[in-house]
Amino acid sequence: MKNWKLVLSSLALAGVMAAPVATMAFGAEDGHHKRGFEHMARKLELTEGQKAQLKANRDSNSESRNAQRQQLQELRKQIHTALEAGADQATLDQLGAELGKLQVQKMQNHFQLRQQFEAILTDEQKAKFEELKEQRKERRMKWREERLERRATES
Repeated sequence: MKNWKLVLSSLALAGVMAAPVATMAFGAEDGHHKRGFEHMARKLELTEGQKAQLKANRDSNSESRNAQRQQLQELRKQIHTALEAGADQATLDQLGAELGKLQVQKMQNHFQLRQQFEAILTDEQKAKFEELKEQRKERRMKWREERLERRATES
């Protein structure tokens, strides 16, 4: 695999792009993400039953997500160590392929969770969710443009 760096960076970018939607949809147990989930639940006017179903979905997948996260961290450490040690290209290609596989699995899991999330929404909630995603995307693009403008004026 000659272009493993391109594949790896593409997968990383795809993961970064998927993260905000997954965060919006599923939240997490730490403060910021939990508040994001509560905010989303309020915006979508989720029922207590829907909230309970989402929590059950998250909880049922938490062990596998944590194991997958640990695998990714360990593999990244291995790649970093290999790069520092001046490993040959074949070793780096193999580690890159493993990392790519794990990233794809992670994306598949996010996709399944999003499908589970959307399956419990009513048609009105789905429409509102799409609207909220679009608003978030617009804010993110505006923020990026402003950041680029600031950097251009600072240079």
